[in-house]
Amino acid sequence: MSKKEAQQLAKQLLDHHVAMELEFMTGEQMLEDLQEDVALCFKAAETLRLRDIVEAGTINGIIHRHVVERDIPAIIPEMAAGFTNDIVSAPFHQQACPGDVVHRDHVEELVDQTLLLKEQRAQLIDQLLGQPLYRDLVANILYEGIGKYIYEENLISRKIPGVSSALRFSSKMLNKAVSGLDEVWEKSLKGYISRNVETMVRQSAQFLEQNLTDEELKTSIMEAWDTFSEKTLGDLQAGLGEVEWSEFVVIGYSFWLTFRETDHFRQCYETVVNSLFEQYGDYTLASLAEELNITQETVMTELAAVLPHSQASLKENGLMEQLLRRRLSRFYNSDSTLKILAG
Repeated sequence: MSKKEAQQLAKQLLDHHVAMELEFMTGEQMLEDLQEDVALCFKAAETLRLRDIVEAGTINGIIHRHVVERDIPAIIPEMAAGFTNDIVSAPFHQQACPGDVVHRDHVEELVDQTLLLKEQRAQLIDQLLGQPLYRDLVANILYEGIGKYIYEENLISRKIPGVSSALRFSSKMLNKAVSGLDEVWEKSLKGYISRNVETMVRQSAQFLEQNLTDEELKTSIMEAWDTFSEKTLGDLQAGLGEVEWSEFVVIGYSFWLTFRETDHFRQCYETVVNSLFEQYGDYTLASLAEELNITQETVMTELAAVLPHSQASLKENGLMEQLLRRRLSRFYNSDSTLKILAG
């Protein structure tokens, strides 16, 4: 047989082989073949360990390249923002209540666990009550309250000659809490408050820490939950004014771009990966699959759900045949194959 005749025969065999493979890659026949392939993979997984397949450094490198270094396409945050707006404006979301989404028992469990953080709670109270704004609030309440008390009880007019007649002179002065205080008394009062406000702030913090019990906190929080858990999300969103939910996506996206480049994030994922290999590196793949509840049946179920439709589309547009022909032609067009065919 001449070389040309061998090439023609090789082409016929290639065409026949491609046609046969395409015929088998349809419907039930394809799934039966895949079931045998999956069974072989699970059999091999009984002896292959995780560290035999991949190393921790390889996984860390993949994470760094694709999570840290790779630019995130602009369409990703745009899609996330768009989907967020789609959800919050959808009727099903507007009509749902928080109680429909989150069970009360879960909220109660979260509250119970949070209440265990007693030290952190005390620190939070100290931090909040130590803010200048709170000190100003306490000072203002004391100033207004004491001043009003002095007026209403007529303490000044009882002790300072002439003040009583001054107060009677204008009823307008009585309507202002402290604006008409005698200058000496006003300075004295402000001085007293200024000297004692820090002590009062500390005492208020101590009072809260000593008297704000877990039971009272839990009762207050659960009562608040019961109040708004029955309101629709649409009603709750209406009280947010002009809040653009997509802006939260933008904020989260901006944070992620910065955080992923930090040394802290690198140490986080490297710690997780290294710990994974320390614990499971000597596990066989079959053992890991069992731990993750992955069985041959679950794999085949998902393949059966996805492949028939996608395979039909790939076959229809000719891509599957192109892939098969490219791979098989290397064998049929090789010199060694043509030599055998030529005899």
